[in-house]
Amino acid sequence: MFEKLSPLLLLLLCAGCGNSQADSKQSPVSIPRSNLAAVTQAQTVEIHNDWNGYSDITPILRHYKLRLVNKDLVGNAHIAVGGYGAGGIHQQRTTKVKIPAVVATKFLTTLAKTPLQVGIYKPLIAHPDDYPSIAIQLKIDKKQVIFSSKSQGVDRIPWKIAITENNTTKEYISNSPVPAQALRLLNTSLDRSGVDGIIQRRQQRKRK
Repeated sequence: MFEKLSPLLLLLLCAGCGNSQADSKQSPVSIPRSNLAAVTQAQTVEIHNDWNGYSDITPILRHYKLRLVNKDLVGNAHIAVGGYGAGGIHQQRTTKVKIPAVVATKFLTTLAKTPLQVGIYKPLIAHPDDYPSIAIQLKIDKKQVIFSSKSQGVDRIPWKIAITENNTTKEYISNSPVPAQALRLLNTSLDRSGVDGIIQRRQQRKRK
């Protein structure tokens, strides 16, 4: 059949075949970071940094509800340990937290640098007994941005980023450590010692 086709038509057919193979190997489409520019103007920040697994101290919950006041992020930290095991013993506490303006600004600026790609979020789950669940929710006027991950491993890659505006939500993925790096900036300001203290008391009670 092909010997009856003109050389020009054969050339066009072959070119089309080559393009289809190239298209199938294309990397995910990157999105301009300007989509996250508003993150630096966030008025409220809510963070859920939770973990679950086969342990009598699970679930471990770290919930922070913060608002911008004079460029500082201030609010409450609610932490809880246990509830499933050890006879259902559940220990929790709520404390006040304050993230200084310089740290808060760097946190938001870092988040805004997260590279975005079009894609479907699939958390990296490589082993059992390790189930993180992280969400960073920011509200800017009528816009909402949520960075979240249930991935195991270093920096919880990949991340899902959901941007809601005018009742429309667009979801992206990011194979970048940037959201985890931003979260680590808050370690000294958030009440991590409270969780560590509860865990230690639970372990001491268990040894008795």
